[in-house]
Amino acid sequence: MKGDDAPGTEERNLLRAQIEQCYGQLPIALAANVLNGAILTAVLWATIETVVLLGWFALLVAVSLARLHTLRTFRAAPRDGAFEPNRWKGPFRVGAFGAGLVWGLAGIVLFHPESFPHQVLLAFLLGGMVAGAIPLLSAVRHAYPLFAIPVALASITRMVMVGDTIHLTMGLIMGVFSLAMLASSAQVRRIFRESESLRRRLSSSIEESQVLEELIRRDALTGIPNRRLFEEQLQKEWRRAERDGLPLAIISADIDHFKKYNDRYGHQAGDKCLIKVAQAMQHALSRPGDIVARMGGEEFAFLLPGTTPSGAQSVAEQVRRGISGLNLPHEGSPVAPMVTVSMGIASSGSQSVTSPAELLHASDVALYEAKRRGRNQSVAIDQ
Repeated sequence: MKGDDAPGTEERNLLRAQIEQCYGQLPIALAANVLNGAILTAVLWATIETVVLLGWFALLVAVSLARLHTLRTFRAAPRDGAFEPNRWKGPFRVGAFGAGLVWGLAGIVLFHPESFPHQVLLAFLLGGMVAGAIPLLSAVRHAYPLFAIPVALASITRMVMVGDTIHLTMGLIMGVFSLAMLASSAQVRRIFRESESLRRRLSSSIEESQVLEELIRRDALTGIPNRRLFEEQLQKEWRRAERDGLPLAIISADIDHFKKYNDRYGHQAGDKCLIKVAQAMQHALSRPGDIVARMGGEEFAFLLPGTTPSGAQSVAEQVRRGISGLNLPHEGSPVAPMVTVSMGIASSGSQSVTSPAELLHASDVALYEAKRRGRNQSVAIDQ
């Protein structure tokens, strides 16, 4: 298979976009059809038999209402995975063909044999309809030719039937013009498909890039942010804290005697321990701006924007109690029979802290002090 009927997800997505495009443009096409039909009827009111004129306009309205019904049915159709774009090609093509037959009929029954100005007006209007339908019908294959060919053939036939030089010339011009419009329609459809395909590939590439960017900023084992993301956020939050005059706190944390844990239980158990500890740390954070990151090995760090030292102390204690509450056995630890953490707290409010790097270093110093004091505790040191 080729073109719109080819199999595959990509082709199906392209066809769906084409269908959505054409049905999205259909209200414009319907409005143009009825409005131009009303104008033509008003202009020819005194020159064409009333029955013929009103009969033709009623037929135009009937076809337009039928296409409107198809449009409403399409809009009401669910857009879930069961949506089948192939189902909607046929009704759209039938509607375009019906409109083409009605306008082609106008080229014959509304042709005034004795009024050249009215003939020119009719030819101008039909040519405009043929040209104007290109952006409205071209996205779905065959839809535009099904509309344009009946219009052009009827008009050309009527010109040829007159037989004089001027009408034959007009018919020839109409034929050349119609061929050019058919070629233009095919080009528009090709460009639409290529641009839609490019848009989808670009969108997919952007999504993949975003996923990749997210992955390289996440710790592969625990799923929480890694050091890279933490340091990026630290720079941003430092600038925001300086601008807004708000405090910024960091908590550095280590799992106590984690090497002994690995030695006793094995690295696979150690990985499971890291995952559970990371989840407990993340669960302890309640504000959207707060983050916890794995800095490497058993080392973690918390970034707490807008948090005072006392607030950071409360978060640290909540984290410490949450990890103790996991009751993960750690028989090799001299601190406690279960896994515990030590934490150091630093805040940007300290006079000695003048940069993000100094803030992180201050939290590390506080962490070392917590370890010196016996571990399984949080310590904040004013530096």
